[in-house]
Amino acid sequence: MLKPLFSALLYILIGGFILCPSIQAAPNKFSVDANQYQEFWLWGRISSAPYLNRATSLYILQGEIQADSRNQRSVFIQQGVPVLRIPKQKVWLVFRNHHLNWQGDELIKILQRVKQWEHAGNHIVGIQIDFDARTKNLNDYALFLQRLRTQLPKQYQLSITSLMDWTNLKDKNTLRLFRENINELVIQTYQGSRTIPHYQAYLSKIAALQLPYKIGLVQYGEWNPNLNFSSDPNFKGFIVFLLRAAPAQALGK
Repeated sequence: MLKPLFSALLYILIGGFILCPSIQAAPNKFSVDANQYQEFWLWGRISSAPYLNRATSLYILQGEIQADSRNQRSVFIQQGVPVLRIPKQKVWLVFRNHHLNWQGDELIKILQRVKQWEHAGNHIVGIQIDFDARTKNLNDYALFLQRLRTQLPKQYQLSITSLMDWTNLKDKNTLRLFRENINELVIQTYQGSRTIPHYQAYLSKIAALQLPYKIGLVQYGEWNPNLNFSSDPNFKGFIVFLLRAAPAQALGK
């Protein structure tokens, strides 16, 4: 039987992420407080919290696509939380990707997972591809996304994560492909549990991309509350990557 997401204290390791010691974050006006946001990444089940009950959208890890060098095959590995019933939230299913040479059944397995969540009574907005492409290789990635968009059923939106230095992208053809094929780009201002230094300088260039975007923050990480993107029509909000506990650097150690 499916259990509600927020009914109990639920713990499993976050896939691919090392959880930090349980400590309480000190008050800091630059610290990301999850209570102030409404959209979250869930890489694993975590403690029930009031902000999760108030969430409007959840981005939930469901799998990883790897390349098996031994037989040159693409491998889909299921990850993240099991299917839950959370009909009040909009849900994006997230899939980490490690190569662009998909062989045909990757999307089939992704859509099978989507249908499982839908059959449980959830509102699936779309899928998100988490792929760390180098800026110089973004045209190849844009072509991959073009192929994926043609195969993805039209009722599902396509979201992608973005590295900070993608804000340096200037190739017009690559930008055109992104604009034509993705619904949002989520720029990640963190690596692991740490906010990337000089994130403000990177974000100052994001408007020039003219792409619909959200800004990804890490819980307890650094964020300057004076930054304001509301005047940019392409800015669609924030997503917070949730941690089970505050990392040591949140205390300034």
